[in-house]
Amino acid sequence: MIDPLTLAAFSLAVVLLAITPGPDLFLIVGRGLSQGRGAAIYTALGFFLAGAVQVPLLAFGLATLVANSPLVFDLIRYAGGAYLIWRGLKMLFGSVYTPTGEGSAVSPGTAIREGFIASLANPKGHVFMLAFLPQFVDPGAGSVSMQFIILGLVMRTVALAVEVSLAAFSGTIGMFLRRSRRARASLERAAGLLIVAVGVRLMLLENPAELRQDPR
Repeated sequence: MIDPLTLAAFSLAVVLLAITPGPDLFLIVGRGLSQGRGAAIYTALGFFLAGAVQVPLLAFGLATLVANSPLVFDLIRYAGGAYLIWRGLKMLFGSVYTPTGEGSAVSPGTAIREGFIASLANPKGHVFMLAFLPQFVDPGAGSVSMQFIILGLVMRTVALAVEVSLAAFSGTIGMFLRRSRRARASLERAAGLLIVAVGVRLMLLENPAELRQDPR
């Protein structure tokens, strides 16, 4: 249904986008450095699972509602931003020492949930997909909705591969840095600050009209 060359060009574009510094990248790297590879990988998995919601929304036109409705936009960003700020503050002011030297414990479920919320509660991500994916859709090649679904799944899968690699790399570096209790505490605080920053950024996003003009 989709030309292989188009799919290859699309995949390369997704790789370049995935390694571009942004909230998702900072959240994964910060969690890998402070809490290990497992926490970072599960966070990346949360991003991927958010795509299971984002892709159908886009394919069936519901993402347009997010882009055009200031109320829906605000509800999503404020709820997600508040949750992430709360979690980040707990890391900033909570205990960071554990006998294993791995920093404060975070369960796989918590890491997945926070990645899921960070991705799904970012309305700018919905608008970006709404602007980016149609460039690779050919109305003459079959069902447009099906092409959106295929491209969306490819996008999330390629991004997951890149993010898991970054999670493993940052987690390996963090494993050495966390041998020092002082460094471990500093990394934990830095990760909490990053999560707070992601939450604040969500709450301060531009209005939908501005996002459509600048979907990056």
